[in-house]
Amino acid sequence: MEIKGDEDCQLALYKIISQLLSEECGSNKSRVGEILNGYHECFGEDVVSLLSDMVLYVKCNGEVGKFLDLLREKLRDKKLRDEATLILRELCSREILDHLKGWSEDLEPSVRIAYLKCLLKLFDRGEVGIEDIAPLAEDPSPKVRLALVSSLSIYAEREEVKRLFIEMLRRESRGEIRNLILEALSSKTQAEASGRSDEKFLNKIIKKLRRFP
Repeated sequence: MEIKGDEDCQLALYKIISQLLSEECGSNKSRVGEILNGYHECFGEDVVSLLSDMVLYVKCNGEVGKFLDLLREKLRDKKLRDEATLILRELCSREILDHLKGWSEDLEPSVRIAYLKCLLKLFDRGEVGIEDIAPLAEDPSPKVRLALVSSLSIYAEREEVKRLFIEMLRRESRGEIRNLILEALSSKTQAEASGRSDEKFLNKIIKKLRRFP
């Protein structure tokens, strides 16, 4: 079931994952089902199984790699893609990142987007830099590039993010993505914080772009 547009279900899943990972090892399908009680409209038996596997492999057996392999396959399934992405984001840490080698080059865009979400969580914590995210700015899928810009736009005041966005404008052909970048760079909040008007700020960007061949 897709939960992308349902904030209540999405928030519930965040809380459920956190609760399961905080409990003592021993959770099973019945326990997961108990925790999910009241959210039957959001999650089906397939989600119960996925969360049970998370507890078994990650919490009980310490077999993180095995669960991530399973999660990678679930990301290819449209029915579980959103849930699998949320689970990876919640699990994501520097240690988890070490298990995700090759995900950025997976043929399935949803796998690369999930990997991006993990990187963005660590970027927010200061555990990875923009150089770790930058390669995905050239991803062949516009879905991945759009997800990157959409998520990074809240950090547009950072100098390293500005530089990445300006570099993306040089080569980006998709109007939707270009507009989102320009909107982030010329937002009123950023313009007011820097003491410049939107027009002056955009003119500066245009001048920078003209320097490139």
